[in-house]
Amino acid sequence: MSTAAYSSYSCRELSMEAQRVSAAAAAAAGAQNSQHTKDVVATTAAVVIFWPAAFFVGGDNARTAELANLKGQMLAIEQASIQKKCGISFKRA
Repeated sequence: MSTAAYSSYSCRELSMEAQRVSAAAAAAAGAQNSQHTKDVVATTAAVVIFWPAAFFVGGDNARTAELANLKGQMLAIEQASIQKKCGISFKRA
């Protein structure tokens, strides 16, 4: 996914969108990765976005395709954040 989709977003909007994508990944992975749900979504007031562990677990079904799409969105949001110097910290599980 291109960062162009997020070029008009403010830093606050990027943070909110990253949180939304993280939560969506947690929900999508919930059934197949229940052992990972504890680490999947955690955000702090300091704007630290934790990448869901589900992004790093393989599979071969519709959920895996959805997770791949969400991972692409998260990468694009992260790059847009870097380009705008938002100071959002993205932590991989």
